Amino acid sequence: MRVAVVGQGYVGVAGAVALARQGHHVTGIERDATRLESLTAGRTPVSEPGLQEELSLALGTGRLRFAPDLAHTHLREPFDVVLITVGSPPTEDGSADLSQVGVALAEAAALLPAPYVVLKSTVPPGTSDGFLVAYPQLRDRYAYTPEFLNQGSALDDWSTPSRVVVGLWSQALVLPALRELYGPLACPWVVTTPASAEMVKYASNTFLAMKISFANEFARLCTAPELNIDHVMQGVGLDPRIGHAFLQPGLGFGDSCLPKDTAALTHWAVARGLPTPLLDAAVAVNRAQPGLVRDTLRAELGDDLARCEVAVLGARYEPWSDDMRAAPSRVVVPQLLEDVAGVRVWDPAMDAEHLGRLFPGARPCPDLRRAVEGARAAVILTEWPETIEADWSALGARMASPAVVVDGKNCLLPERLAGLPFTYRSVGNRMHPRGGATRAAGGLPTAAAGRDVLFGEPDDPPRDDHARPAGDPTG
Repeated sequence: MRVAVVGQGYVGVAGAVALARQGHHVTGIERDATRLESLTAGRTPVSEPGLQEELSLALGTGRLRFAPDLAHTHLREPFDVVLITVGSPPTEDGSADLSQVGVALAEAAALLPAPYVVLKSTVPPGTSDGFLVAYPQLRDRYAYTPEFLNQGSALDDWSTPSRVVVGLWSQALVLPALRELYGPLACPWVVTTPASAEMVKYASNTFLAMKISFANEFARLCTAPELNIDHVMQGVGLDPRIGHAFLQPGLGFGDSCLPKDTAALTHWAVARGLPTPLLDAAVAVNRAQPGLVRDTLRAELGDDLARCEVAVLGARYEPWSDDMRAAPSRVVVPQLLEDVAGVRVWDPAMDAEHLGRLFPGARPCPDLRRAVEGARAAVILTEWPETIEADWSALGARMASPAVVVDGKNCLLPERLAGLPFTYRSVGNRMHPRGGATRAAGGLPTAAAGRDVLFGEPDDPPRDDHARPAGDPTG
């Protein structure tokens, strides 16, 4: 099939590459001249494992190209399908900005001969029905199919999805075209109305947001020495009705999708007078999570805090995403700048200029060692391999004593930190009660520096320290 993918953001680039890999002839439509130039030169504008290599391969086959507009390209070689993957970013009141979607849909609806139009951007329930009023010619050529790509595994998720959700008005005409577009997939298809498909996307992301907030709520409850949040969540997640995904405590959901989509759904519900107590609670828990860093440092360092240097290790929400819109660092670093003598920030994916723009007043550092040199505290905000695999004995020796390490992603293995010259603090207590964890101010656990601490039993099943939330980077 000849396919146009309108919008070359995270989902658009991944989709264009994946469709070309399937054998379709794909044209990525991108209005931004700088981004278009980068794509045409074979450079992906987004961070995603494997995408750069696959983009180069797809361009080499001749099945993928890029263009600045839809209409003129369609006139030369008519498309069978127009896939719309433009953004629907949040406005100031939390509602979804559908301006890009509206422009792309209007351009697609005007094309003759008429292609199938497939919208993948996240939009509030009822949006497609509104578009049908404006463009009645779309009834027999339109489908809404939300994407469920995880940041860090987008290409695999495209080729082996957990499900395909399709909302349409004309099943007999559109469904065969979609099956040809997506190819043979070993997953269930949910075929419903466009409004229901739109709600599936919001319901899915809201449930994931609630699981994250659930884990964080229980991390606040599991602070006593006899409680271990890792073991609690492991026991909960082994229930097949629940599962382990998204039960990893941390500093809240900060990806490109969950904050935006929960805000948009809240706005949608309020406009209709519909209460959302579960959603409201999940958002409230999430909003408070980044404050745990400040609370922990205040409890540990007390009156010394104002004279301390603090090293922030990692600015991204997760290593595989360069979307910084809702990263906890955007809250944590400004809070620290208000409380401490100085803040250093290290992130291996960002240069000093980028970090300086994001965090005015903080000092960018080129590597881990220089970031922690002389600092009283180190705060981990990204689970970079460099941080997880670091020699924390050597790093701790470089820090000012008594030192504190705050693991905001619960990514370090506590058993490897036993006896090291700093206090380790995590989100919830992760230490085995035999290790003598003690309760500190603020309810979070602390291990006595220099003591041998046992964490878990030798035959404990492994934890998934790198479980991560899924996202909808399109919006």
